[in-house]
This record gives sequence, C-alpha cells and structure tokens, in this order.
Amino acid sequence: MYEGLSSPNIHTPKSLSEYASITLHYPTSSLWAGGTFIMSRPNSYPSRMMNAEIIYLGDIEEFHRFQRNDRFAEFGSMVTLDGILSTGKTVLPRVLIDNIQTIGSRLITRRATIGGTICTKNFTTSFPGTLLVLDATAEVKFIKKKRLHSRWMQITRLLDKNGRIQLPSQGVISRVRIAFSEKNCQYFREIGSFMLDPENSVSAAFTATLDQDILINPKIAFTYPLHGVCYSRDIDSIFSSLRFPLNDDEIYTLESMIFTFIESSFQNISPLQRTRTSGIVHQIVDNLNEMTLTAPVEEASGYAR
Repeated sequence: MYEGLSSPNIHTPKSLSEYASITLHYPTSSLWAGGTFIMSRPNSYPSRMMNAEIIYLGDIEEFHRFQRNDRFAEFGSMVTLDGILSTGKTVLPRVLIDNIQTIGSRLITRRATIGGTICTKNFTTSFPGTLLVLDATAEVKFIKKKRLHSRWMQITRLLDKNGRIQLPSQGVISRVRIAFSEKNCQYFREIGSFMLDPENSVSAAFTATLDQDILINPKIAFTYPLHGVCYSRDIDSIFSSLRFPLNDDEIYTLESMIFTFIESSFQNISPLQRTRTSGIVHQIVDNLNEMTLTAPVEEASGYAR
C-alpha cells in the first residue's frame, strides 16, 4: 500500500431517513455516484483523503422502484440501464434506447444506474443531454434546516452555467420521470469513446416533430465529456424557423450559428470534437431533408437509427 493512502469510511443507509441522518452527521460526505465510471479511472482507489466519508445508495429500496402509466415511466435512481431496457424498451423513446445501447455491453449497463449516469463529477456522460431533449424531470431530495425536502425539477434546471449537473447542497436524485414521446424525429449519435478518449468524443441528442416542412418543438443538446452539456433555447428557436429541405448555404449558416454558441460556452473543445460535431449536424439535416422529400410524416418515425 502506498504511503499516505487510506480506505474511506463507507455508509450504507437502508432508508431515506437514515440517509438524511448520515448526511447531517457527515456534511462533507460524498455520494458514490457514477461508480462504474469512477473505478475505470487511473488512481481512482484507494482514497488520498484522510477519513473520507462515502455514502452508498444501493441499499435504499425506494431507489430501485419502477412504475409506469399511459403517459410516462418513472425510474428510481438506482435502476440500472439494463433494467430500463428490460422494462421499457417497447414504450420508451427511441433516442433513449439508442443512447443506452451505445454506452457499452451488458457488463456495463447491468451495473451503471440512471442516477449515476446523471450525477458523475468532473465528467459528463451522454445521458443528461438525452434526458434534456426528452423534457425529463428528476425528483431531488435535499437537506434544508435539518429536514429532508423533495422537489421535482426539469433536467434543464439542474444544469449550471457551465453545462454541468448541479444539485442543491447535500442533494440526491431519487427518481427520474420520462414521458413517452410521440415526436417523429429522434436522433442520438456518439462519436468516439467517452470512457477511453473523452478529450475527443462528442454526442448529440435531437428530438422534434416534423410537420410537412417545419419542425415543431425541436430540442438539440451536444455533450462534451470533459466540458458538459451544450444546450440553448436559441438554437432550438433557429431550428423552428427553418423550412426543409435546406440547401448547402442554409446548412452552412445553421452550422455557423451552432458553433458560435458552442464556442461561447466551451472555448477549448478539440479540433477533432469540432469536426465530429460538424458531421453530426450535417447528418441530422440530411435525415430531415430526406424525410421532407421522400416520406410521409406519419411513416417517418424510424428516423435516424
């Protein structure tokens, strides 16, 4: 064992009340969120912090629950990605299913949880961006005046100005609610490996309803693992103003406006990330152009697989 390293103290609450008690007693404790990613990093364990306190949430039964009705599905934060596929593959939005299937083999998806993919620190997975374009909401539990409070919040409201997920102090995501989307344009693409090459990887999630030659309620989010989620309602509005199909000049103008915003948010994305982002934008537009020219809207729900 290396000098100066120590094993952390692990707390395993069985209920939310026990979690609140531990959090109050150890206010600087850390949640074990995104552990599948954390343990893949070099020098991730043992801890270099003396007397580190870690809270493991896997024993809280409420966090493993799943329920659905005719409008949405609701997942506890400890439901695994494989569990999401098993319980909701036939009803969940295609963009979400595609995202999960690109994350890795079942060896990873059977361990990675929906809460962990949202709440990783110093690293952003592709999942928050996808949840954002689906208008997903999360139930956040947090301590205030020594009491446990609860609030439902849209994923967009959890993003700070740098595109990172930011929870209230001593907060934890307990449930995630995902509506069944009827949008006929759903697209997800990840280029590069978020785990092995985060400096050059990028993902994008896009949803919209194509009605003849215009988009209704489009949403697009780009994710750069070491930077965060890049999302703007201004870009959504630009997509809403377009009439498809676009010609080359219109595509170039759209791409320029998108990069203006991306570079104002993240000033040091790599040249390869820029090239890959450009390719994604062109692929989205090409698919939309093709849908407009060749397929009736009601038959176009298989878009961008």
